[in-house]
Amino acid sequence: MKKIVFYMEPTWAFGTIHYELAKYLWEYGFNCQLLPWNQSYTLEEMQELIDTTDLFVTTPHGWRLLGYNYKIFDPRQCVVIGHSKLDMEELIQLHGLGDFDKFHKYGAVSEWLSNVSLQLGVTRPAFVTPLGINTSNFYSKPNESLSTVGCMNLGQVGVHQKIKRPWLLEIATQRAGLKIKAAASYHHSFITMPGFYKKVDAVLIASTEEGAGLPLLEAGAAGKLVISTPVGHYTRVGQKGADFVPIKEDEFIEKTVELLSYYKSNLEQYRQRCLEIQHHAQSYDWKYVIDKWVEILS
Repeated sequence: MKKIVFYMEPTWAFGTIHYELAKYLWEYGFNCQLLPWNQSYTLEEMQELIDTTDLFVTTPHGWRLLGYNYKIFDPRQCVVIGHSKLDMEELIQLHGLGDFDKFHKYGAVSEWLSNVSLQLGVTRPAFVTPLGINTSNFYSKPNESLSTVGCMNLGQVGVHQKIKRPWLLEIATQRAGLKIKAAASYHHSFITMPGFYKKVDAVLIASTEEGAGLPLLEAGAAGKLVISTPVGHYTRVGQKGADFVPIKEDEFIEKTVELLSYYKSNLEQYRQRCLEIQHHAQSYDWKYVIDKWVEILS
């Protein structure tokens, strides 16, 4: 079998993505292991990994740690996948554009992010490796009423707070007369998320940008109403179950309050919308997108 090492953050989104990838890729002849990037390793340990591994898969941030902290890694042994615009920008700002042409393969998790890469000056096209979800992990029967709204990012700080804009989620939910429930912190295990979705009736996303945006897919698979800005996967799924709202702050609040109030008072339409997105989220199960990951790793 071909040995793959995912050099990644082991919790939250990266955790769920790469543990699921490892499971599906095994069936295609890939033996995948996850090496947490939040731990330190000796040069001897890293050299042993280099000698026994076919490919390392990481992000632009991960490559900065491997390539510039350890200084013994060959970029030709690395597949680098962009998950966010910020991640790409940081590598370019610190080390220029040259590394992107040296990687064994280079990809991005959405068409939007692939286009962003070109706009940032990376001449090598990023192969699109879409993210998926294990839909069976999240499935639940849609709720009968709308009273509690789930949010992912109330604890974000710094630049991530500016992108996720958690204050807008709180304002819109309160004005609609609904309760708000936040997901566990970033450092908690991703295995808590299916239970989180069962405790809410809708999910709001106020991001100004998303590389992919797993919460839409997860919430959709869980049969939850989703109201979001048109970012990440939303531009592809939104017309099939999610409701779009404008990115501009005052317009986001106004339209989100309007939609929440409407669905709260029109429960038949609320339940129908939940069933629609749950149906269409099935097309993002890993079994339908894994072929792109097999292709980039082959």
